[in-house]
Amino acid sequence: MADVIVRVTSTDPRSPLARLVTLPLGLDVWELTQDEAVLQADEAQAARLEAMGYGVEQLQTSESYVADFDTARTAAGYHSAGSLEQELRHLADDHPEIAQLQRIGRSIEGRPILALRIGERRRSARRVAFLGCHHAREWISVEVPFLLAKDLLADASTAPVRDWLQQGEVWVVPMVNPDGHEHTRTPGNRLWRKNRRRNRDGTIGVDLNRNYGYMWGTLDVTTSSHTPADDTYVGPRAFSEPESRAVRDLVARQLFGGVLTYHSYSQLILYPWGYTSGPIPDEADRREMRDLADDMQRLIAGVHGETYTAQQSSQLYPTAGDTTDWTYGEYDVPSFTVELRPASVLAGGFILPSDQIQPCWEENRPAAHAFIRHVLEKPER
Repeated sequence: MADVIVRVTSTDPRSPLARLVTLPLGLDVWELTQDEAVLQADEAQAARLEAMGYGVEQLQTSESYVADFDTARTAAGYHSAGSLEQELRHLADDHPEIAQLQRIGRSIEGRPILALRIGERRRSARRVAFLGCHHAREWISVEVPFLLAKDLLADASTAPVRDWLQQGEVWVVPMVNPDGHEHTRTPGNRLWRKNRRRNRDGTIGVDLNRNYGYMWGTLDVTTSSHTPADDTYVGPRAFSEPESRAVRDLVARQLFGGVLTYHSYSQLILYPWGYTSGPIPDEADRREMRDLADDMQRLIAGVHGETYTAQQSSQLYPTAGDTTDWTYGEYDVPSFTVELRPASVLAGGFILPSDQIQPCWEENRPAAHAFIRHVLEKPER
């Protein structure tokens, strides 16, 4: 049965679009607004949605979508796990006085999970972290943090980067999910999302961005599922996966003053909470993250005119056990998810053409710098 990409609408108040995420259908929700949803489903799931009163318009089969966007030219512009490791090693070797490459863990299949520490002072009390590629198919989420690391090292002798690296550390983990990423580079698997855990029921994979410990498992909905076959499977327990444990242990050791994690797509700047529609209860924290998100939105728009929407994570859809809920909930530090280019599936969705890598990085550069400045220059409490 073929998978299809569909646009779902509703004019029936008995079938609101927000209900889509609560249906036990295993839907792979790509976009969700008040007016429409875009999701991947098999033909039987799409037919069931129609029977429930939703308007369902097939945009493409998943196979034709991949064929249209996943060309050899597109793939050539992105890193594999191996080429990323090689380039990270070159960066560390070329800047030994301020850069150190560390293996923070190994994946299910034994691949190294690598972090590049950048800064003159080892064991500085001021540290900030950037993460990428929790979800395998989101290739651009590897490239932006990698280019951030490369850019910081290139500008290490020039203000303001010089000053940041003298007083603090920037840690970059561009590929949290190397196994899943490598799987997406094999024929027929470009849209794979999870890691490569073999589940007890014979299915494969856990959604690493649902496997963190804060409020883990408190939802059982399409976007945070307890069904192993689903793309958003939360895992059998919190931190069941070596990849999420690697991040957990790094954060526990380094006690970052802020964490930003890159995903795609939708052009959003998200802050906690994801697990509830209720706001962050601490007014000062809520204002800090909202203001910083708005500032990053403005900075991004000032480069190429692209609009990234700043909002609470749950306004997109509810998630439990994601990275930023955990880093804020457990460590009380500013935490953001940036959903990168493009804005819609029609512009490529998860398969961003490689000629968009550089402009995507360029527009996110000032926002990343603002986050670094906010964390490393923040007055002590």
